[in-house]
Amino acid sequence: MGRPGAPRGQGRDRVVAAALELFSERGVSGTSLQMIADSLGVGKASVYYQFKTKDDIIQAVIAPAFEQIRHILAETEASPAPQETLVASLVDLVIAHREVMAALSYDPAVRRFLESHEEASALILKLGQTLLGPAPAARRRVATSMFGAALSGVGVDPNLADIDDATLRRELIDLGRTLLHASAANQI
Repeated sequence: MGRPGAPRGQGRDRVVAAALELFSERGVSGTSLQMIADSLGVGKASVYYQFKTKDDIIQAVIAPAFEQIRHILAETEASPAPQETLVASLVDLVIAHREVMAALSYDPAVRRFLESHEEASALILKLGQTLLGPAPAARRRVATSMFGAALSGVGVDPNLADIDDATLRRELIDLGRTLLHASAANQI
């Protein structure tokens, strides 16, 4: 006989939401499974019932963003203007996932997680290669890195916190176009 309460899918969603909130406040390394359980008012075993490890929780937190990255790459490959499509799509991604970006962008535990998961590493590598293009010169590599840093800053820079999504989207797309077009025009 099943136990009363929320269906397992809802339980997983609650754990992911609690974890994301704690990751935002304390970082991944500073968040234990016990803390997640405490924030939900349940025992640690309830968290283990949903997720066997913290890595499983990290994966669940980033899964929606990585699914969107897969879609972005497919859309970019089919586009007549791949750079334009990629810039706008990446901006939309980081704006849609501001909270995830804030929690995970610079966390060493997340970096280790991504490096140890082949599929995630491959997606990130493919994104970078698509932005860089073939045989990128130094200027293009710097421009791509600066655009990536701007995207990463969306969730963590307090100077951006009060900017509405539409304005932030417009400014980031303009920045991406400016950086990437200027670097393409001035290959060194």
